[in-house]
Amino acid sequence: MLAEPLALLIAAAVFAYALFSRVTEQAALTAPMMFTALGILLGPVWLDWVTAEIDGKGLMVLAEFTLALILFVDASQIERAHLVKFEVLPIRLLAIGLPLTMAAGTLLAYPLFSAGWLMAALLAIMLTPTDAALAQSIFNKKDIDESLRHSITVESGLNDGIALPVLLFVMALLTADIDSGTDINHLHWLLFIGKQFVIGVVCGMVTGRIGGRLTETAARRQWMTASFQRLSAPALALLAYSGAEVLGGNGFIAVFLAGLFLQSHHTLVLQRLKEFGEAEGQLLSLTMFFLFGLVFVPDALPHLTLNSWIYALLSLTIIRMIPVLISLTGSGLPFRAQMFLAWFGPRGIASILYLLLVSEQLGFSHNNPAHAELFATTVLTVLLSIFIHGMSARFFKRLSVNRD
Repeated sequence: MLAEPLALLIAAAVFAYALFSRVTEQAALTAPMMFTALGILLGPVWLDWVTAEIDGKGLMVLAEFTLALILFVDASQIERAHLVKFEVLPIRLLAIGLPLTMAAGTLLAYPLFSAGWLMAALLAIMLTPTDAALAQSIFNKKDIDESLRHSITVESGLNDGIALPVLLFVMALLTADIDSGTDINHLHWLLFIGKQFVIGVVCGMVTGRIGGRLTETAARRQWMTASFQRLSAPALALLAYSGAEVLGGNGFIAVFLAGLFLQSHHTLVLQRLKEFGEAEGQLLSLTMFFLFGLVFVPDALPHLTLNSWIYALLSLTIIRMIPVLISLTGSGLPFRAQMFLAWFGPRGIASILYLLLVSEQLGFSHNNPAHAELFATTVLTVLLSIFIHGMSARFFKRLSVNRD
């Protein structure tokens, strides 16, 4: 693998971008934009210099690990006191905005695509989870209102896990619809969804608390070297994610809560966890977006239709924005702040992962027009989001700056 041109190009791209990362950030060129564009440029769409010999399962493992590490690191930087101080905003976004977004996406997808209600729901759910990493260049700024940064981080961290059981349920309904003799046990699915949440929450909290305490104790007593303090981040993220999945829980909820409940008063330990986790997460994320441009975009282009473009644009605007604005009604937030939260719902790695999962489980084929159109529409929405949200970050930052 490392002797392949693909590895050489990714390594060279990461090094070259690192040299000019501050310059590109000031020019509003985000890393996901650059690496997605590079994948498109070097792949079959343009220069055709390299192809990726990676199967769907390999891409799924990479996407899962990348998303788990990003969620863990993001959550570990949240002060839990803010959950009480700003709890109403994430709760509104997740309890009201998220289901309304799924419903709106389904209602608008049904008349555009001739694949039926279940396929429309599948498309809507895949494109519901948000990815705050796509606008990370502004979320790290201290002049951004703290409540907004907190709300978007919590929303993007938990909506992946909340949407997944719903996606699996719709996939089961779709399978039963195809195999007309198959019945759906609704009690089984109700218990499954409850189990996903309960085990995910418990596993995440236990892993975060115990893992953080053990890391702090080992560091304080100088049993642990600095390099292994940094390695604790991916190890704890994998423990939380894999542990929850093995026990039948939701790994994404578990890994986010593990980061959130990371118990350590040793600021140096937390800093090292953050440094290593951010570096590793960034590398994996850039690799994922490069492969997205290299593999997904060429596969999607031949199957794009006018309806794909219409739905992608609707998904990034009214399907996201109206439900969020409804959920924030009566919250007391200024309208400009509500517009900031409504606009920044970029689609990224979670949607790519869900698309891979659906393709693997349902055996999607590009020879099936409905499958091909759903695949292409999902890819197009993520592609547009990478560039539109990336380029608009500086403009929408003005809506969120503290004006005390």
